[in-house]
Amino acid sequence: MPVKAYAEVFRSGDVRGLYPAQIDEEFAFLFGQSFVEHFGLSGRIATGRDGRKSSEGLQQALNAGLQSACINVSDLGLCATELTYYASMQAEFDASIMVTGSHNPVNCNGFKCVLSDGWTVSFENGLAEVLGIMQRLKSRYSKNMDPGAWNQRGSYQNVSLVPQYTAFLSDLFSLDQSDFGCIAVNGLNGSASTLVSPLAACFDLPLSWFRKEPGPMPELGADPSRKALSDEMSAYMTGNRYDFGVAWDSDCDRCVFYDDQGQMLPSSYAVAIFAEYFLEAYPGETIVYDTKLVFNTEAVLQRLSGKPAPALTGSAFMRQKMKATNAIYGGESSAHHYFRMFSGCDSGMLAWLSMLQLLQRRGVSLRQLVEEHQGLARCTAEISLSIEDVDSAFSCIDGRYGQRADRVDEFDGLAFWMPGSWRFSLRQSKTEDKVRLNFETKARPEDLLEEGEQVLKLLHPFCRLTEAEKPVLLVQ
Repeated sequence: MPVKAYAEVFRSGDVRGLYPAQIDEEFAFLFGQSFVEHFGLSGRIATGRDGRKSSEGLQQALNAGLQSACINVSDLGLCATELTYYASMQAEFDASIMVTGSHNPVNCNGFKCVLSDGWTVSFENGLAEVLGIMQRLKSRYSKNMDPGAWNQRGSYQNVSLVPQYTAFLSDLFSLDQSDFGCIAVNGLNGSASTLVSPLAACFDLPLSWFRKEPGPMPELGADPSRKALSDEMSAYMTGNRYDFGVAWDSDCDRCVFYDDQGQMLPSSYAVAIFAEYFLEAYPGETIVYDTKLVFNTEAVLQRLSGKPAPALTGSAFMRQKMKATNAIYGGESSAHHYFRMFSGCDSGMLAWLSMLQLLQRRGVSLRQLVEEHQGLARCTAEISLSIEDVDSAFSCIDGRYGQRADRVDEFDGLAFWMPGSWRFSLRQSKTEDKVRLNFETKARPEDLLEEGEQVLKLLHPFCRLTEAEKPVLLVQ
């Protein structure tokens, strides 16, 4: 792989690219060496992997790179990303690295990294320097880049932290299984079952599994909010009596919920519901949230005197904001949920257990909670667009709506507060070559659809779309 190609996979919050064209075993080996060199690490690092076919070989090469740099490696094996975060919170570990392509298609892979106590590593605070070291090492070692040929001066051990992590989580919650009927759970053939099953046994929760076993993952990726996959989960729940449903992505850090009718809860509502729950228990605390959709969350913050802490989209930036503000909770529209009780990191298990405890304490159904928040504001399902000239597309939208808007925000992409109590935002994805488009309103949903269609009409000339890919606006 050419040295200059390395930069293509270093994104703002992690490392992610196609396997083996952009990320291969040689890349993983050099990444491990470079990561240690830049951060001046010694001692022990934990590594884990998701269920992709490429992940085991990449993890082995990563481990070899770490060991060649005198690092002792604890291999967590197939696991959820949050288990590597948990490892970083233990005194014996200096950092942790997860090999995962997250929710992206199966031919993608990459690395999510944290230093001790879940401190986020992003391009701005370390990955840029790691890239530079990798490029230098690649040039120096070009004649022999076989990871197996290098002396592995650090030790290696297989470690299971699942029992320890399960005990940690069980101490945080008090769940009475008699309050719940059967719960539908969907691992999307990722690593969720490695944690969900022992936790369910701990709390004696009745589960009905869909897509339980790790692999093979859906070819287009294990994004639980993708319509085809959420429709699949809804169909599974339809016709059966479930109190509740939940689905995770391949490495278990995205978590979406379903009501008793099998309808997926839009994650912006989940963020507002969690914000309300934590502010009722901890008045005046800080809530971190992304700014794709804000009406419901900001209404909760205003009513309960919570401190708002808007953050850039992306788990690395959310974790940084959680640390900086010592927030009690943080939530993203992409279905990541962050918790102070977990050093500000995101956790699909904490999100699931928190929702169960919330429903138990409130004594209401998830559908009732959703309807309460729909009474405040409604939103559309997020639209993802492939746009070749993003700057021109954004300029076109700003030219049409900027002067008419009550407020324009460039904090993270573009957001327009429009007369008539509706709002929309455009953002370039930090993990995919897509533009995310979101609409919300405090007024009539029908009017939002009309306004949204006009925005889409303006963007259409900039999009690469087949007729089958034409976006459809749906109010949630």
